[in-house]
Amino acid sequence: MQEYQIKYISNTKEIAALLDVGKGEDNEAEKIRRLAAKEKIDVLRKENVELLDRYFFSCLDELHAASSDTIRELEEFGDVLMDWTSNLDCGIYLLIHESLLTLYRFRKDRNKIIKELYKVGMGMYYRSRCVQGISSSLTNSLYFEGEMMFSEAASYLKYFAEIDDEETKGYIIRSLANIAICVRDLKKKVEIGLRVLKIIQDPYYRQLAPSLPWDVFLQRTHQQMSSNRAIMSRGNLSADELAAVLESCQYVFEPEAHKGDPNVRWLWPYYEMEYSCGFVDIDTTLDRMEHLILEADEYTFKPSDMYATCQLPIYYGTLLRRNENLRNRPKRLRFLKQAYDKMMRVIVNYPFAEGIDYFNYLTVLIITDYYETDGVPSYLEITTKLLCKLSGISYLRSLKAQKITVYLCGILLDEDASFFDDIPFIAEETDLEKKKELVYRYGENCAMYCDFGLLKMNMERLTHTRNLLDKEYEIYQLHTVSGHDDLAARESTKIYADCAYGHHAWYSGSGGYPDGYVRSDSVYRQMTDVIAMVSYLVENHDGSRNIKELIDAEKRRFSPILIALMMDNDHLKAVQTLLDQ
Repeated sequence: MQEYQIKYISNTKEIAALLDVGKGEDNEAEKIRRLAAKEKIDVLRKENVELLDRYFFSCLDELHAASSDTIRELEEFGDVLMDWTSNLDCGIYLLIHESLLTLYRFRKDRNKIIKELYKVGMGMYYRSRCVQGISSSLTNSLYFEGEMMFSEAASYLKYFAEIDDEETKGYIIRSLANIAICVRDLKKKVEIGLRVLKIIQDPYYRQLAPSLPWDVFLQRTHQQMSSNRAIMSRGNLSADELAAVLESCQYVFEPEAHKGDPNVRWLWPYYEMEYSCGFVDIDTTLDRMEHLILEADEYTFKPSDMYATCQLPIYYGTLLRRNENLRNRPKRLRFLKQAYDKMMRVIVNYPFAEGIDYFNYLTVLIITDYYETDGVPSYLEITTKLLCKLSGISYLRSLKAQKITVYLCGILLDEDASFFDDIPFIAEETDLEKKKELVYRYGENCAMYCDFGLLKMNMERLTHTRNLLDKEYEIYQLHTVSGHDDLAARESTKIYADCAYGHHAWYSGSGGYPDGYVRSDSVYRQMTDVIAMVSYLVENHDGSRNIKELIDAEKRRFSPILIALMMDNDHLKAVQTLLDQ
């Protein structure tokens, strides 16, 4: 690789390590370490941006004239950035292979077009993992783009016999199977899987490419098919499709069932299939699940154990949520608490050196599907732990935002004790001192939770590594929608949902995002106004401009009341001091 590529990789890995500083800790020593880490990150990020601007983007611009060595170095660079476990920088990986795809289309190099279609499809798939659990037109388009890349590569199956390169043939088969990972409709996934199973077991294709790992393709297709088992109870599968899913569940189960240390990931599909098809009842299924959860080791962090300790508790809670009869059984609720407690111990103690892609998938699952009910830790309690553990440097920024929010709320209440009385639970408190404390605690949590949607998007490291690309920024904006939907769905956090939704929207309504936020419709709008200004100041304060300059540049963004308050020199100095700490 070229020197700038090696340096970019080194910087990016160091940034990732620095972002882990103090995760899970909240004391003065860790705050000092975080501040030092942030200063170092700022230096590394600036250097990364310069490396990309000076060398990388100019290389892509001149790719048509690049030597084979330059192209090989770019591919090596991309392979390190996207190794499917650490997901160091999927965006740059994707830029490399999109550029190579364009180059080979121009050159009409069929074999390399097929390879790059597969590579781009994989990059798009891993990029779309940022939006798991988020529903929008953008997320749908992201998945569709990946589906189209794999579909185009798979379409070359009709030329399978005349293609003389077996590696290229392998990309065709892999692309054919990977169409399913970009499809959300379960029935369509089954249809794709059934077609793939027929092709990879067909002697005709095997004879044309005898060196390909056909048995590996078969195993992974069965694994993929077994993940569609939930559709079996819906009654919209053909007999062949139903049989294929049943066979896949059996296929992945049999080898594990006879092992001393079976992989729970491939035991569970068979058990769930039996429940979905009515072969066993709900109590047998829950008993099996409890056994797998209890037997899993919470200290090894192996994928099998983490599947049992993290994914199965979430599914256990889902079954209870869907079945009122089960929710009335104290035994099941007690176990749910036990399972959730074990799950959180695993998440909080997870060593990031183990690789983060599967870990991020699990945290998304927890944030999206956690079942808040009596007798288990509240959503507020478990997400507070997640924010402290996973937010790194951003957690430090949230602590600063909390202090500024409390200061501004105090000034606003001193001028008008009823300022926040549109919020029902605040209006109910008549004692002024108690009302202040209530507003302060509420404001602190709003400051902590306003960017909650970023937690399951895994974009913190990316924003600290370099500038976001256009598509990444579109994805980033979805954190307002994601945060709102997850917070609003739980009783313990629903009062923070509007601040998460509207803190990037402009007071004037003439800019910002998301489009769906309407200030006048929200009873929480006064606090959202405060959080909008505070989050902007904390995010954009870099020492090069004072607060007055930041506010003057964006007057339509903020509440006139807050702008007037910030023009007071005493308040301006006080907030500046809090920002500089």
